[in-house]
Amino acid sequence: MSWADTGAIVAGLLMLLGSLFFAVTGIGVLRCRDAISRVNNLSPATAAGLPLIIIGAAVHDLAAGDLTLLDGVEATLAVWAALVVSSVASNMLGRAAYRSQRQLDPRTVSNALEPFEELEQPDHDHT
Repeated sequence: MSWADTGAIVAGLLMLLGSLFFAVTGIGVLRCRDAISRVNNLSPATAAGLPLIIIGAAVHDLAAGDLTLLDGVEATLAVWAALVVSSVASNMLGRAAYRSQRQLDPRTVSNALEPFEELEQPDHDHT
């Protein structure tokens, strides 16, 4: 078995594993009943699935002899950017979901920061 064949198999397995993270995450998101749980459920896809797919594509290009130094830098930056952007985005989505004060699913663990953060109550007196 040549390096190209081994690289193609490894790349395929990495991309398949990354896709599996997305599939499991999608099923998990569909099963969640509130927004905070859905945002939390996106973590496996964004933290593991996307980097595995990007690394798998880079390994495939490396095995085929098509990976340049610029491509390697781009893949590294793409993995780094995906991790940073997804963590910031999930934080902001979680805060927005919490601040909307929607009813949470009873299975969702309550807010551990509640004693430290007061939300403004809507003013309903001016009707």
